Amino acid sequence: MKIRAILVLVVALAVTTGTAGCNLIQPQATTKNYDASDGVGVNLGALDLRNMILLTDNEGESANLVLGAVNTSGSAITVNISYTSGGSLATVTVTIPSSEQVIGYGAAGQPQIVLDNIDVPAGGTLSLTLQAGESDTKIAIVPVLNTGLPEYQGLTPSPVPTVTLTPTPSPTATP
Repeated sequence: MKIRAILVLVVALAVTTGTAGCNLIQPQATTKNYDASDGVGVNLGALDLRNMILLTDNEGESANLVLGAVNTSGSAITVNISYTSGGSLATVTVTIPSSEQVIGYGAAGQPQIVLDNIDVPAGGTLSLTLQAGESDTKIAIVPVLNTGLPEYQGLTPSPVPTVTLTPTPSPTATP
């Protein structure tokens, strides 16, 4: 009788170990944080920037910074984005309003954040130094892509419109 109980226990232990054995010796992939898309993410205190990518034409002269931002601070946060432009440091400042929802930048119908003179062709990366509010400064290595994929078509930097003033004709006296 004792042998039977021991054999049942051994078989039950073998089945349990056999079905769960991989989890005992393998690290679980679901416990690791990673960026699930083409872009990279950065946490700056109460501001989370997600899926940051730079979309450029094939020359890589300027780029549209596409990202999603969530500001949970309760007030607007100013973000300073610094990068190397033509051999010197350039900074773009963006104010991100407070919202519990993702605010998009750079996609169709959204405001663009254009970085000029990046001199990085598609397929490269650009180092961005990010500082928001009272948070620490962080560096993100952001991929530079072109619009070869259908989801990125039409998202290259839009040129800043130039205003052309036309003179107003002055009234002339009628005889």
